[in-house]
Amino acid sequence: MRALRHDAGKTRLVADFPDVVAGPGEARVRVSLAGIGPADIKAARQGHGASLTLGHEFVGVVDLVNVPADAAPALRERAALKGRRVVVSPSILCGHCEMCRAGLSAHCRNRRVIGLYGREGCFADYVVVPLGNLVAVPDRVEDERAVLAVTLGAALHTAQMIRAESKSFVTVLGDTLLALLTSQALTRVNASVRLLGARRDRMTLCERWGVKHRLIEEAGRRQDQDAVIDCTGSAAGLRMAVQHVRPRGRIVLASPGASAPFAPGQPLADEPDAAWSAPVDLTPVITNEVQVLGCRDGLLPEAVGLLERQEIDTAGLVTGRYALDEAMAAMEAAGDERQIKVVLKI
Repeated sequence: MRALRHDAGKTRLVADFPDVVAGPGEARVRVSLAGIGPADIKAARQGHGASLTLGHEFVGVVDLVNVPADAAPALRERAALKGRRVVVSPSILCGHCEMCRAGLSAHCRNRRVIGLYGREGCFADYVVVPLGNLVAVPDRVEDERAVLAVTLGAALHTAQMIRAESKSFVTVLGDTLLALLTSQALTRVNASVRLLGARRDRMTLCERWGVKHRLIEEAGRRQDQDAVIDCTGSAAGLRMAVQHVRPRGRIVLASPGASAPFAPGQPLADEPDAAWSAPVDLTPVITNEVQVLGCRDGLLPEAVGLLERQEIDTAGLVTGRYALDEAMAAMEAAGDERQIKVVLKI
């Protein structure tokens, strides 16, 4: 099969990669459409010390299931997903570490991430994933909408973290796909949400959605926002968030590129990502007693439900379409700030 691989510091499309095999409790999925995001670009550039097929956001059809005879009833029921169209939660959890036992499975000590860390990804004809990670896609949700479900789930998680309905003034910083979906998700429960972006063409989308918006340079920095969601993934974004949030307000950092686990005791990179290499003066955070929260994944079923009910408008968010054989060109295009979301048709 074909697979876009990162190996020995290089990324290339392999035409004859061995077929993947589903182990006990796993499914093999024939990939239909895969999305390229900032985390994939970062993995292609840096890698995580291992040879890996890239890609973690996709929609596909379950081709094969491997359910052991002694499997629990809940797992046996998932055999019915064979032949169904699905999206997949990228994080694979162990279920028995102290985090999982404490109800914090999203922070599993042994977490692996499809296509990013410790698990083969979806930029390939087929991918193998645990049956428990599958979420069925309703017929009325097209592939180009379903492929956005992972990012939408992260946006919904942000709304839950800050309890957006109880916050009077909320600002979303950035005009990435994550920022655009976050602004929509928050506006569903709070009419005072606004998005501050740098690109005028993205502001047109906000107008269509009924989301308040301004260009970043036009917005006053009066420290009057109850919550600021920084979706830029950069030091500059955090610096700006500090300038907008009120005393005892909240800043939520929701970088689209932070998906691989950060293990306990892991040293900081010698060459940090350029976006975060600039210093940030955190004195105002202390002086104004500001809370700073990190936010990563969300619940995939909830995101699929919103897409099915058409409560989130995704028209115009997929801006680049490539075949898998054009994967290298697609990766280059996805790094262009003019693109919102680039997808691979497998």
